[in-house]
Amino acid sequence: MEINRIEVISAVVSEMIATLPEERRQKAYIHLFGTAQTAGLIALRRGVNAELAQISGLLHDYRKYLTGVDEKHAEESADAVMPILAKTGLFSVCEIGNITRAIANHSDKENVGLPLDEVLKDADILQHVLQNTTLPIRDKYEKRFEKLKKEFSL
Repeated sequence: MEINRIEVISAVVSEMIATLPEERRQKAYIHLFGTAQTAGLIALRRGVNAELAQISGLLHDYRKYLTGVDEKHAEESADAVMPILAKTGLFSVCEIGNITRAIANHSDKENVGLPLDEVLKDADILQHVLQNTTLPIRDKYEKRFEKLKKEFSL
């Protein structure tokens, strides 16, 4: 029987969320799992590895939710999840590098990175929009959001 790596990482994320104060739990669950699903969809559309995209989405704000600190959360999340991914024994060194690079770069939405990085950045923006459609898009994300709307005919 083949191990479902998304389910393994989903369980890790669920365990982390269970430790959070109640006021952060729901937001973390919705955002992390929502970003994972959105990343999978975008990856399928663009021909990027959907499994790695979903795993990146699940883990992209790991440290932010764990600590409640937003500053440098992308880099710190990448550092925090690297040993978690390695410990599972389910990922190659290359896959861990690709996932953690995408996570480390996901806050840099002004610059274009590698395909997996771009999937995660776009999934993060779309998930924020879907979570609260009444909030305005941050100015620095407007250009990227406009491209997404065209790509997905929104």
